[in-house]
Amino acid sequence: MVKLTDVSGIGPVTVKLLAKHNIKTAEALASISLAELQKIPGFNGDIRARTVKKSAADCLQKAAKQLTASTKTTETSVKKAASNKAKPSLISTPANVEKTANKKKKQDEKKKEKSKDKEKKKSGKKKSKDKKKS
Repeated sequence: MVKLTDVSGIGPVTVKLLAKHNIKTAEALASISLAELQKIPGFNGDIRARTVKKSAADCLQKAAKQLTASTKTTETSVKKAASNKAKPSLISTPANVEKTANKKKKQDEKKKEKSKDKEKKKSGKKKSKDKKKS
């Protein structure tokens, strides 16, 4: 809720004056008619009444934007926190441990096959070199 003192042009003395006329919030000040506001002492002039009424509306609009922004920030934080929870596939269960072990075995087998292939190629090159020499 926006305080009356947050409104530009409203100080503690004016707050008391407005309270006597049953205007206790920035919402009430923004919603009062210009004619009603001008009946209050200190707001007789058209300029001050319009300026203060506009300032009250601006304060309310600014507060609404901040509230919306903080709500979005909170929603984003909640979503991030929810997405940062441990994913089921990353939890160490016997089945997941077994899957990981199997993947490692397959990777090791592929490495061994590659190294065997390299050795065969090397030994094949050596034999062909030996044949060329003789």
